Amino acid sequence: MRPNQRTWTAFAVASLSFAAASGLTSAAVSQTVIAPVGQIVGGRDGDLMLYQGIPYAKPPIGNLRWAAPEPVAAFQQPVQASSAGGECVQKAIFWRPDKTASWTEDCLTLNVYVPASDGSNLPVFVGFHGGGSVNGAKTDWDPRELAAAGNVVVTVNYRLGALGFLALPELNKESKDGQSSGNYGDLDKLEALRWVKKNISAFGGNPDRVTIAGQSAGARGVCYAVASPEAKGLFQAAVMESGRDCPSISNAEAVKSGEKFADAIGCKDAADRLACLRSKTPAEILDAQTKSKMTIATVYGGSAQPKPAMEAFRSGDFNRVPLIVGNTRDETRVFIYEANDLVDQPVDQAQWENEVKTRMGARADAAFAIYGADAKKSPGLALGNLDAEQKYICPTSLAIEALSKWTPVHAYEFADVTAPIRSYASVPSSFDLGVPHSAELPYIWGEDTVPHGLTPDQKKLAQTMRAFWTSLASPEGPKGPVEWPPYSSNAPNRIVFREGGKTDIVSDLDYRKNRHCDLFAAAAK
Repeated sequence: MRPNQRTWTAFAVASLSFAAASGLTSAAVSQTVIAPVGQIVGGRDGDLMLYQGIPYAKPPIGNLRWAAPEPVAAFQQPVQASSAGGECVQKAIFWRPDKTASWTEDCLTLNVYVPASDGSNLPVFVGFHGGGSVNGAKTDWDPRELAAAGNVVVTVNYRLGALGFLALPELNKESKDGQSSGNYGDLDKLEALRWVKKNISAFGGNPDRVTIAGQSAGARGVCYAVASPEAKGLFQAAVMESGRDCPSISNAEAVKSGEKFADAIGCKDAADRLACLRSKTPAEILDAQTKSKMTIATVYGGSAQPKPAMEAFRSGDFNRVPLIVGNTRDETRVFIYEANDLVDQPVDQAQWENEVKTRMGARADAAFAIYGADAKKSPGLALGNLDAEQKYICPTSLAIEALSKWTPVHAYEFADVTAPIRSYASVPSSFDLGVPHSAELPYIWGEDTVPHGLTPDQKKLAQTMRAFWTSLASPEGPKGPVEWPPYSSNAPNRIVFREGGKTDIVSDLDYRKNRHCDLFAAAAK
């Protein structure tokens, strides 16, 4: 045991109350971490020590609502890290069936999972959840397997929706550089990384071997960190799962959307708009967010993110660390299902044809020819395949290509057709959902929105993937039971993770051709 860092304590009544509060079922053992920020008391959970709901920034309330996160003050009393705490403000959503809406603004907390072996200098994994930047929480993932493999794992809450991404001229003036706002959810992630850098060694983690990872909206947060000058030195490797080509909007565009939000919430003509906005309740904010159809997206402009991430990647002006970047095989088929079959009725032929003409313009006939066989089976299937390739799969390849010119990149596709489907989507549908968005999460992160565990064959693939993910920040690069060569212009390699633990190495050039990326590149011109 490292002196002055971790203290084991056996206890009786107190431990029983801790176990009851946090759902722990293992032996009644607590552990106090003495970190630079103060004392943090966690509890045993199987083969792990779990520390929940640790504040990493001051509560973003009052004048700190719509302000950059401020570092949390040193704890004056031991923090009882036995409860995950509140989720950031959000509406309820069907893909989180056991979760309710949240009106909690005091939500900037993180969870730390530590192997109970009391190791030291362990690799650190920091995870940012998905949810479209409007939903989700650090507890959507349950990364026990990742931690049990010998890693200190941190999952992070960050501000969502209008509270995380509102931009206005007045907020620009209040910002540190006087010209940026709408980036609070992403600045939260950077503040969490500063907390990790300062405190994680007390948990046995190595602050100089930190991998950041995110999925979907969380992956776009990783894009932000990789492209941010203010994140330099805070991490040594990064993983982007289904992050596309790191889409973002300018501060000017975000301000236009913010003006509509201010109007919808009743503050457009207020003498002091910020005072008006800061007087509104979370419920009112959520209602105005919906009413105004506010754009919730990563915002560039200002010192933390001077330019779009892809522009930074193409120029080489980013934090050059090893990366894993990829997507699932059928990404957005499930989104087409959610927007149509799940709430109303399946996509019909007229809707399919109108959507193709609207999206593809002069290339519509080419799209009809490519996806014609799918459309005969189901117009929803055809639209799902086109949507996945246009919005996720082909843009992801562009990000991989841009990054690989400057730093080691390992490209992947997750294609396990047996992967479990979230419970809400397991009803009979009008078309096969395939390997949808988020299908890889139980394999890497664990996920409580998938009701059942993995099968032995799925666990085999999960072990393969976790081996690569957790070794990314090692000096030798990612290593596992099979070879995974990096992507380069001379050898554009991509690994395909298949059912039963199988893997294939394919050429990304062939991959792009088979996924019709030339069609979308031509349509964009």
